[in-house]
Amino acid sequence: MRLRLIVSAALSVGLLSPLAHGEQEMRLAYGDSQHSSSAPFPEQSDNLWNRIRAGLGLAELDSPLIQAHVDWYSKRPDYVARMLDRSRRYLFHIVEEVQKRDMPMEIALLPMVESAFNPQAYSRSHAAGIWQFIPSTGRHYGLKQDIWYDGRRDVTAATQAALDYLQKLFLDFGSWELALAAYNCGEGCVSRAIRKNAAQGKPTDYLSLPLPPETRHYVPKLMAIRQLVLNPESFGVELNDIPDAPYFTRVSINAGAIDVHSAAKLAGLTAEEFLSLNPAFPRKLIKSGSEVSVLVPVDHAEAFQTNLEKGEWDSWHPVTARKGMTVAEIAAQFGTTPARLAEHNQLHLRKGRLVKDQVILAPVGNAEAGGELPAATWREAEADAGKMAAAPAKYHVVRKGDTLGQLARQYRMSIGDLRRYNRLKSARLRTGQRLAVEPAAAGESAAAMAATRYTVRRGDTLYSIASRFKVSVPELKAWNKLDNNNVQAGEQLTIKRS
Repeated sequence: MRLRLIVSAALSVGLLSPLAHGEQEMRLAYGDSQHSSSAPFPEQSDNLWNRIRAGLGLAELDSPLIQAHVDWYSKRPDYVARMLDRSRRYLFHIVEEVQKRDMPMEIALLPMVESAFNPQAYSRSHAAGIWQFIPSTGRHYGLKQDIWYDGRRDVTAATQAALDYLQKLFLDFGSWELALAAYNCGEGCVSRAIRKNAAQGKPTDYLSLPLPPETRHYVPKLMAIRQLVLNPESFGVELNDIPDAPYFTRVSINAGAIDVHSAAKLAGLTAEEFLSLNPAFPRKLIKSGSEVSVLVPVDHAEAFQTNLEKGEWDSWHPVTARKGMTVAEIAAQFGTTPARLAEHNQLHLRKGRLVKDQVILAPVGNAEAGGELPAATWREAEADAGKMAAAPAKYHVVRKGDTLGQLARQYRMSIGDLRRYNRLKSARLRTGQRLAVEPAAAGESAAAMAATRYTVRRGDTLYSIASRFKVSVPELKAWNKLDNNNVQAGEQLTIKRS
């Protein structure tokens, strides 16, 4: 206890940075907490739940709220069963990471409280993923977020960030209950509650603090989950049999952009199963340009790697779709479906047609001869998507009786666009709700009008490419600084136009 008091006191007056603590101080602090690191974990068993039970280390909490949450879960066995089923994909990895850090095993159960292990969970405060990071905290802990990738949903990256954050909070506050409370409502929230009680001469432990209602329920809810693990029969459920072995492994992809449907097919998985392990790609497309790792079940990894090396899949790249085209017309040119194009693109349509030239992503390997749209760059695709995500120029305040269908007709938009712009999870509207009804118009890029990018396909020659774009071979070589006439499939060439 003396060590914890010293560490906490030093933190409170700013003499010691929690992020500067070495591993030795971290282990010493944990050793003096409720969870003792002096007793080693037992040898791995065949069932992961046994390993979790052996590592539970938080002290009992004397709160009637625990029983309230036990009752809540007990009345919802179907909900609990779904949560447990989802957990089988992730728990072994999380348990491994928690044990490596010598943290109490209750921490591995925290995603049940945060997200019920739903990788697509998204809250009103814009928290995402199984660990429910808000954007700013996610970035602070190294979780990159852009239009291609959201690290908050990346199972392994978010787990590392969450445990880093929780370790930091434990060193800040000196107890796991307060660390968990701060994870829920923020460090400032807990610090203010501690200062308020201290000024009034009141205790500053978790149960004594004047915390927001959700935070007061947060640790009791986790303790109810702990009881579920220890005594599932009392909840009317059986714990699913989770092997004490890795569920997934990492496979590197270093090739053209691949969409999740193709990746799932190569791995012998359904798209739903592939996305459950790889939910970090918001456009359901794994961008090319650098080596990317994805997760696949261990028993599918070898086949996935073999199929990747064959290179037989739809490779998606940016192209410039022309104003006035329909989604069906574009899809026909690229041998795909309107639904798949819409899945990977934010299309700006009016009466079913593009309202402006727009850089979109398409499976260029399937393009019909002579029908391919001009190639574009990934930077142009990102800029165009950024414009689509920009603040809308118009809003509509929902009135009584308004429906999505009626508003879509009124503003000449599709219902899908209305839902996408406003992140609506259902068609239900509430009076007074403010809806984006028309994205701001975006100016054309002069550079994009002057030059396009073309991805070389198998069988292409400089002569055939020059003929297709009505330019000369010497011009092609000059624009791309080519010393000879050799080009390779996958290479990108600049095509300049007057």
